[in-house]
Amino acid sequence: MDFMKSAIADLYKLRIGGASDTCMLTALVAAGLSTTPTLSAMVPVVVPAVLSGVAFAYFASRVLSGTASQHLLESSIDLTSDHSPIGEDQKTGGFIIGFSTDTGEPIYIDDAHFVRHFFIIGMTGVGKTVLGLLLMFQQIMRGGGLMFVDGKLDSTNIEQIWYYCQMAGRPHHFRVINPGDPANSHTYNPVLFGDPDEVSDRILSIIPSTENNPGADHYKQEAKQGVATLVSALQRADLRYNMIDLSVLLMNANALLELELRLAKHASTSEELKNYSIFLDKFRTLDPKTGNLTIDMNKLKNTFGGIGGRLYMFGTGKFGSVMNTYDPDINLYDAIRENLIIYVALPTMGKNESANNFGKLVVGDARTAISWIQALPPDERPNPAFLIFMDEQGSYATQALARPYEQSRSANVALAGAVQTFANLTSVSDEFAEMVLGNTWTKVYFKVLAPETATQAAEMIGMEMSIIKSLSDNQTATQSASFLRATPDSSNATGEGLSFGEREQEVYRVSPDDLRALSIGEAVVTYGGKHIFNVRVPRIEVTEEARRRFGPVMITRKRPNHAERRKGAQFFENAERYLHASRP
Repeated sequence: MDFMKSAIADLYKLRIGGASDTCMLTALVAAGLSTTPTLSAMVPVVVPAVLSGVAFAYFASRVLSGTASQHLLESSIDLTSDHSPIGEDQKTGGFIIGFSTDTGEPIYIDDAHFVRHFFIIGMTGVGKTVLGLLLMFQQIMRGGGLMFVDGKLDSTNIEQIWYYCQMAGRPHHFRVINPGDPANSHTYNPVLFGDPDEVSDRILSIIPSTENNPGADHYKQEAKQGVATLVSALQRADLRYNMIDLSVLLMNANALLELELRLAKHASTSEELKNYSIFLDKFRTLDPKTGNLTIDMNKLKNTFGGIGGRLYMFGTGKFGSVMNTYDPDINLYDAIRENLIIYVALPTMGKNESANNFGKLVVGDARTAISWIQALPPDERPNPAFLIFMDEQGSYATQALARPYEQSRSANVALAGAVQTFANLTSVSDEFAEMVLGNTWTKVYFKVLAPETATQAAEMIGMEMSIIKSLSDNQTATQSASFLRATPDSSNATGEGLSFGEREQEVYRVSPDDLRALSIGEAVVTYGGKHIFNVRVPRIEVTEEARRRFGPVMITRKRPNHAERRKGAQFFENAERYLHASRP
């Protein structure tokens, strides 16, 4: 019964036109004419039978082709997928992102468009991470590198990535950055590498945006200049540093003065020493107790705001156990070049603000690494392309992240960001949302319930011209009488009509209601804004037997470099000395 309803619906929507349809209609008319008395004597009986049979078979296949191919896989919407834009000869170099609900055939994204980035949207629990794991599984199996920023810290995700590495024979490429569990994390220092401007941009990313507040923006720019000056002095003095060292410098006058002395000893005529001394001069004051010059810390703190406190948060506790290092296990630039597989855990549930700020630092560090990769000769860039999958991207996105979406393709780095609503993008800025959406070739829409998000997604998928058919039935009844006679004559009349009409109207290719109706694991995919697919995203499962064979996640750390340790600034370790020096 459902099959017949579907066939009738397809017949109602059938459009006739083109050379093939014209030929078949001509054959059908010829078959009818050949049965007339005039022509029947001249035409063999078999001819009209063959012509009519071929024509009926053709139009039956046209009607039933949609019904036959629809819902080979379960689908919640009435959408006919386009044919895959990727030819058979290109499929071996691409990624499967799902299987068409129409035919069950895999939908591929080729490597050339893989690095034009992904945008993934959908409410929680509908398949965004499953798609990410599918992409990462294929990336690991083909020897590529990746970084997975897990914005919701699902403990099963790290296990999945570990199992994939085991399957591919690549456990030695596996790295973990997990401030929530230092015992099972590699060490990582997100402020150690990069020039002073790059590092200061990274650090200032953890400060809320001040674009709409000119006064606050002024102080933020001053703070950025100050941080860049500090970093420049540390680097010129050949001192390795970490979060807690920077925090001590921003909160202790004696530490600042000691850095000046150490820099003067190491590079007495350097430009960095001159800039650092000029920077300190803005805060120097005469200590009334000792008569010596010191630093007005209240004025300094007014300039830097809460940066010192935020850095202190990352330099202590579990965060500090991972990040207080002068010789980190993970350098993102080297990791990209070596095709390593990095899992970054953001403990958002227990430490939401800290986790989100840490995510901003990681993404900022990745941006610096991408810029360095971009400057390399083409044959030294990652091959296959390096993948950065950012789950729950809206929690830690900053305006600076827009630039990698625009330029990382030339570094052969692919970005895939997943969010729950468009508000996760516009909360950064409208410009950021426009830059991300405008620079993602492949967009994947999972189930969304928020009305505004569903409507915006439907508008992004686009509109198409459709034939709107109408059928109307009308009935009329009239009664009239003539009163000019003594006995008036009267008459009654009734009428009935049936009218059929067609008109073209622009409609959604996929309506907001369709997007709300999608089931778990089902998505609408647009490719280059032109091709559209209704797909099912498969879940990569690991059997219990394989889990037992692979065992628990193992962290393999590199040997410590004691020479790098000796180069450390060690301001925090010497903090007691600075505190004593400040006492009367």
